[in-house]
Amino acid sequence: MNASRASSKGTIVGGGVIGLCIAWELAQRGHRITVIERGSLGRATSWAAAGILPPANFATATDPIDQLRGLSHRLFPRWHEQLLASTGIDSGFRRCGGWYLADTPGEHAAMIGMAGYWDDLAIHCERIAAGDLSDREPVLALKSKSNPVPSAWWVPDECQIRCPRYLQALVAACRNLGVEFLEDTSVRDVQDGEVVEVQTDASLLQSDFVVLSSGVWTGQIDQAFHLQTSLVPVRGQMLLFKTPTQPIRSIINVGNRYLVPRYDGYTLVGSNEEEVGFVNATTPHTLETLRQFAVELCPHLHDAEIAGSWSGLRPMTFDGFPMIGRMPGTANVFVAAGHYRSGIHLSCGTAEVVANLIEGHDNLMDLGAFQVGKQQQYTTARI
Repeated sequence: MNASRASSKGTIVGGGVIGLCIAWELAQRGHRITVIERGSLGRATSWAAAGILPPANFATATDPIDQLRGLSHRLFPRWHEQLLASTGIDSGFRRCGGWYLADTPGEHAAMIGMAGYWDDLAIHCERIAAGDLSDREPVLALKSKSNPVPSAWWVPDECQIRCPRYLQALVAACRNLGVEFLEDTSVRDVQDGEVVEVQTDASLLQSDFVVLSSGVWTGQIDQAFHLQTSLVPVRGQMLLFKTPTQPIRSIINVGNRYLVPRYDGYTLVGSNEEEVGFVNATTPHTLETLRQFAVELCPHLHDAEIAGSWSGLRPMTFDGFPMIGRMPGTANVFVAAGHYRSGIHLSCGTAEVVANLIEGHDNLMDLGAFQVGKQQQYTTARI
């Protein structure tokens, strides 16, 4: 497909954050878009995410994933403003800053390396004394059994977004541009060609192009594409506290766990990683572990109301790079999946590069590292 086909018809398979962002980007460019979602729009893994947007710098990045993250990080403020203007929905985008604590020797060493890496990317990261951290986040308990005063780093360019509201805004913005949604609809087969045929359990759709962006389910859409083992579901569980006021001001990161403050008194606690197949459910043990982590770090939460808990299935690839590009052996089938823990953060950038690919425009980065199906051995071409 080339740029001359400026008002083509496209089908997006998947109504999570990646699919919705691609749909909105393409609709803004004049394409007629249909989104097919096997469940409810924006109610799966994207909804379950914490919405942490770590610092990134496109101008200095050389690694492909850092470039994609940097592009998306640069786009987020503008997307937030455009969504707010289009829909009136505040997605909760805030530049709140982030603390990175290390209370074990291993975490300390990892953070020394991360701070050096950020310094190479010209991302501001400041080592902070425990006393200064106590002044800025007085409710934190900064003592642990292994290290009485944990090390701390301050990263001012860490941002957050409220995922449910971000998804609501994307759906509303898409509707405003005439995007058609088919919810509770499963795709049975995709046949590539000059006109791509998408067979659902209810009807046959014909499009000029199709984008497969169903997260962990992308490999299950059509087995002929041989992507069944390209994506591994990794479950994460979350806990939500509610207090009368906001106890902490900024995101608190300790290894892979975190506290995310909302301005209305909610505090999100996560997360863990479990390879349990497609079982999307919480477990009492993990939720209690998260609760203990939160209360030990922030005793102010000890008597707080537990407002909710949930889980999500992150789509992990074996090399850690999402799959973004044309499906091998096809002319008009594209894939955007496998963003693992960074789907929210990479959503804007992914939408832009996929839209450019579909229209035949150059991108600002080499997408070779995101090649689709590179972990699979194709035995048949799909034409």
